Amino acid sequence: MSSPGSSSSLKNIVYITDTPVPTTPQPTFDYHSLDGSEQAICSHSWRAGFSSMSTPHVDRLNVIARYKERKLGKNIVLFGKDVEADANSRSNVRQMFDGDLLIHGDLLECALDFTFSSLGLDTDRVQHPIIMTERLANPLFTRGMTSELLFEMYGAPSVTFGIDSLFAFSRQRHQDGLSISLGHNATTVIPIVGGKGILSNAKRLPWGGAQAAELMLKLAQLKYPAFPVKVTLPQATFMYRETCYFSSSYEEELRSLEDSEKLAAMTTIVQFPYNQPDVVEKTEAELAAAADRRREQGKRLQDMQSKMRAEKLTAKINELEEYKSLLAQRPTMKKSDFLDQIAETTPFDTEAELEVWVKRTEAEVKKKQKKDMGEEVEEEQPVFPLADRPDEELTEEEIKEKRRQRLMRAGYEARVKIREEKRVEKERQDEERRKEEEERLSDPAGWAARLRAEQDAVIVRMEERKKRRSQMSNRKSAAAQNRMKTLANLAADTPPSKKRKKGEVDDGFGRDDSDWAVYREMDGEDESEAEEEDQTLLESLESRLLQHDPNFTEDETMQGRAHAKNALINAFVRGATSHRFDPSSPEQSHQLHLNVERIRVPETWFQPSMFGIDSAGIGEIAGWVLNGFEEEQRRRMMQCIFLTGGCTNLPNLSIRMRNTLTPLLPFRAPLKIVTSLDDGNPQLEAYRGMTEWASSEEAKKSRVTKAEYEEHGGEWLKEHSWGNIPPF
Repeated sequence: MSSPGSSSSLKNIVYITDTPVPTTPQPTFDYHSLDGSEQAICSHSWRAGFSSMSTPHVDRLNVIARYKERKLGKNIVLFGKDVEADANSRSNVRQMFDGDLLIHGDLLECALDFTFSSLGLDTDRVQHPIIMTERLANPLFTRGMTSELLFEMYGAPSVTFGIDSLFAFSRQRHQDGLSISLGHNATTVIPIVGGKGILSNAKRLPWGGAQAAELMLKLAQLKYPAFPVKVTLPQATFMYRETCYFSSSYEEELRSLEDSEKLAAMTTIVQFPYNQPDVVEKTEAELAAAADRRREQGKRLQDMQSKMRAEKLTAKINELEEYKSLLAQRPTMKKSDFLDQIAETTPFDTEAELEVWVKRTEAEVKKKQKKDMGEEVEEEQPVFPLADRPDEELTEEEIKEKRRQRLMRAGYEARVKIREEKRVEKERQDEERRKEEEERLSDPAGWAARLRAEQDAVIVRMEERKKRRSQMSNRKSAAAQNRMKTLANLAADTPPSKKRKKGEVDDGFGRDDSDWAVYREMDGEDESEAEEEDQTLLESLESRLLQHDPNFTEDETMQGRAHAKNALINAFVRGATSHRFDPSSPEQSHQLHLNVERIRVPETWFQPSMFGIDSAGIGEIAGWVLNGFEEEQRRRMMQCIFLTGGCTNLPNLSIRMRNTLTPLLPFRAPLKIVTSLDDGNPQLEAYRGMTEWASSEEAKKSRVTKAEYEEHGGEWLKEHSWGNIPPF
């Protein structure tokens, strides 16, 4: 794969690397190294470890691949990143959850087997209490499925369930607050009063990191439909985590991006891996030698062509002299012998054909000789001696020659007429330029205004013509429908026979050129000619304005207007970089330019309706939850607005949350927004809260033992500060 190339000198480049395949297995924890004190096994988003561990021993993606290896003939089960081992494993990836709802107990069993094995549990049953997180308002059947598996299969002594965002909040040491968790599949807002979650006032938004990654993938696919490689969901997840940020004021920033320069400034380039083709670079000496060879070869070709033209001209002259000498023998020979001589020595049948060829060839030879000498070639006035003689005085052969001469005279007169019309037109144009120059010198402002008005009119005509062509290409457009109606009407009015019957009156259609406009309108015959005329006129107008009008710039030309119109699109798609996009460059072809997407994807948490979710944003939800409490209680809760979850790693979330909450809460009320502690990794905040809470007396009282499970069933749970409320 390629390494960063020339584009590395540009702004903000993020490199997508191939998904690394683990080369070493998950290390097994030395279970016997634990001290004799009681250790709980904590699990969260498939991060697991003993309560004495500050970081989880198992931290893997919650995906599983089960398939049969054909070569080995064995059933293979892979967990986490190991599913990227080969194509078979990648094609068999499954999840135990549908969104954040557990539905596949068999996959949960595989994940638990891997976890207990990695933790070094080599006993017949699990001898440690287990604490696991669950979703807000988790259905009873999913909790029962998990409890049954832990108690029946693994023989766990006790199981405790809690909500991850509340475990994370427990580390803040606040009795009152608001826990906002931006999770993988959902976002929850839970108020805490007196050190206990008030789940009756809790709210859930069905949008999380997984949906944000999917949205980023769809936006990238929509923006680059012909991208050379398939963008995967893990790559989209990487792009949204590395490039996105919360806008402090989304509407204002979006409006500011109407400026192509600002849009280009915020663009981040995502470089995908590509194979660099082998290119042999030549030295300057080799390039110069190649250029010399090309010039020498071109000169040789020119010399060869000149030599061939000279040889053809010499052969033509020799043939002409031969035929002229033959014509000079005519007075000394009988007419029959002379005609026999012509038939034997020339390709002609008559004397008249030979004379015509000699005269035409002699004129061509003179033209070529003058052209080779660089002299101006003027057409000589031809002579047509038989054109005006009556047919009674001519023989049959001379009558044929008379017809040919009359055609040649008509062509000559037409050429003379065209030259005269061109001369008159040139004089007219010279006169118009003289008058325009006088107008420009006497009234520069009026002259410039008139030319600008003409330029606008030409541009309007060209745009309307382009629009009409676009409409005609669509058979359902109004223009195409009108054309078909016209054709149908003409077909209905046309008589079945092309010949007019005797006595039928001619309607005179076609005598006037305007009669044929209907056909030109239907077929578009004059479109290209009119387009060329308008283009020539536009270039003339703009060149004169650029030369003489100091207020007219390149930006006001048609090309400049089109460039300004497309500058925003260019900045949106290609970032408006100083490097011109080269489709043949594999490096540039494997680049995604992200700009508006960087703020559009995170904005969904605050405006879910933008992407079809019928819900308020987290800012409005948080404000509604806080305003549901009494003033004094709300004031205490506003001192700990806690943000947790992996998606809180995106920049500016606290700023945006403050800007959204401030108008919704009492005027000038003190507001404190906090995030994760320690190393600033919010993804581990819930796990660490679980490990700290596991040794508390409340945790011990909240355990559901195996005896209670056997008596009450798997749906049984005990209420505690950080868990779901029992449904009974």
